[in-house]
Amino acid sequence: MSNVPDYYSILEIPVSSTHDEIREAYKKQALLNHPDRLPSTATIQEREEATRKFQLVADAYYILGDRSRRESYDKSRSKQDRFASFASAMPNASTTQANHIFGDIFEELLKPDVEHPTHIWRVLGAGAGAVLGFIIGNVPGAAVGALAGKTLGQVRDHKGVSVYSAFQKLDTEQRRNILTSLLARFVTAGASGMMK
Repeated sequence: MSNVPDYYSILEIPVSSTHDEIREAYKKQALLNHPDRLPSTATIQEREEATRKFQLVADAYYILGDRSRRESYDKSRSKQDRFASFASAMPNASTTQANHIFGDIFEELLKPDVEHPTHIWRVLGAGAGAVLGFIIGNVPGAAVGALAGKTLGQVRDHKGVSVYSAFQKLDTEQRRNILTSLLARFVTAGASGMMK
């Protein structure tokens, strides 16, 4: 048997799929196969198998998600008569690379949910800075204090941390719950095109 995986079957899409269809299929398969979705009682072998599948899904998206890599893959694929199945294929991506690819897509998936920048801290920071600045240096001090307070408040409003970085800091149970709810949302809403 060949060692070349059939990336189309890994993502469960036809060879004629568009770039958007490949991207949507990757989201679904990455969420389905993410190792963090396993229960805390999962064995080491189950975790290793989930990691291998997750890495294969990342490989599939890496190849099929780029036009030139996909063209090269399709040319070599046309010369193959058999492919390694999802169950036996070995990934090329490391866990770090697979997580990086997933992190980019994960940001996109959650962006509408978390991108609600508020202005409360910016306003409070500007007000507090202006008061302190006025106490220290009258009107010029108030202007400088308001600017400094506004800047610090703006940092607080936007947190300065990516969604995926915050996700990585959660414990396994919290990550599993987020991934499971994301998958449920994706499966129900993805068919109607709401997750694009």
